[in-house]
Amino acid sequence: MGDPQRFADLSAVLAMLVGVALIGLGWLRMGFVSRFIATGVQVGFMFGLGLTIIVGQLPKLLGVPAGGGNFFGQAAHLLGHLGDTNPWTAAIGVGSLAVLLGARRARPSLPAALVVVVAGIAVVALGDLDSHGVEVIGAVKGAVPLPRVPSVGWDELVGLLGGAVAVAIIGYAESATVAESMAEEHGYHVTPDRELRAIGIANILSGLFQGFITGGGASQSAANDRAGAQTQLVSLLRSGLTVVTAVALLPLFRDLPQAALGAVVISAVLGFLNLAAMERVRRLRHDSFVIALVVLVAVLVLGVLQGLILGVVISVGVFLVRSSRPSSSVRTGPGLLVYRLNAPLLFVNAKRLRDGIRAGVREAATPVRVVLLDLSFTPELDIESVNVLGSLRSELEGQGVALWLAGVHARVLDMLDRSGLADQVGRDRLYRDVEDAVADASA
Repeated sequence: MGDPQRFADLSAVLAMLVGVALIGLGWLRMGFVSRFIATGVQVGFMFGLGLTIIVGQLPKLLGVPAGGGNFFGQAAHLLGHLGDTNPWTAAIGVGSLAVLLGARRARPSLPAALVVVVAGIAVVALGDLDSHGVEVIGAVKGAVPLPRVPSVGWDELVGLLGGAVAVAIIGYAESATVAESMAEEHGYHVTPDRELRAIGIANILSGLFQGFITGGGASQSAANDRAGAQTQLVSLLRSGLTVVTAVALLPLFRDLPQAALGAVVISAVLGFLNLAAMERVRRLRHDSFVIALVVLVAVLVLGVLQGLILGVVISVGVFLVRSSRPSSSVRTGPGLLVYRLNAPLLFVNAKRLRDGIRAGVREAATPVRVVLLDLSFTPELDIESVNVLGSLRSELEGQGVALWLAGVHARVLDMLDRSGLADQVGRDRLYRDVEDAVADASA
């Protein structure tokens, strides 16, 4: 709007609105959405994310102009401008990256990122390299961060709401993907609803202190991880040091080369290019490997957020397809057919169950008197499933075959009662234990 202060106020308010939206999603227990990101999607997304971050940092490493667009656009721009490489910048950037990778292999306990940053500042300052085209952080005005409620009108507030909800959902999806990936790597547990509330509180506090939207950034999380962080204490210490830096230490960073920072980021996200994980997915399930490749390419072509959205859509689609075609188990005895769907009975597979029972009755070696449906894997029933069971019972009854139900859980029984199907089947033919039902049918 042509007013930097207005821009800052609106940005701070947007962060606070995003925080409120995240806390609301946490209160509604919507964190489960992150569980729809399948392993293949997660591996492909992280690989594509790593490549995207790296290609975005390479211009800093070499001292060439950064390009725009997707991964391929940035890569083409970089290749076309390699002749513009600044030798001093490249020496600092490539040298820093070599130190970081070498230290990770030879001395993992060494705070290599800190060494690179301090060495980069010293080299630039002593050699006056910023006058030779080496891009540095430059002078930044420091200030004490004090809380302040931004001043905005109601119309502006309403105008920001839609964007805030979108940012909250998409931003959390990316944060959750990174969190789940690192949790799997290090063997700890992530509670999605707690993550939602935590990120929400962080955004509200950020807005109160004139900050902007925050979340679990991939490159920052990777750098934190590679530095050896293991507990939340690291974040508290880093926050304190950030405040001290903003108040008193910013002049020390004037000569920090962007090439050194680029090297730190590239070193950190190299772990996202997990070829071993890709190979494991390929070895275990070919379809999951194809999905991983699709999501990887989508991130590179469409962008990080669009690729992630596509990945979530694919995950949900795969879940529905697999749920609609589960395997089944069939046992037969004199006059008895025991049928079990090896998955929860849902609206997407109810008719598949009906068709399987029809085929079992038709192909049985001896006439079937009782069809015993094992619902052990079904914790509750939806309306479509109840409707299918009701019509199946009527159809079997017309053929002189009784439908009995076993493995009936409490919530399933409640739905059977409310639909009237419990009385139609017969309450004495609803069993908790499959063996008891088989014994009665065989008597």
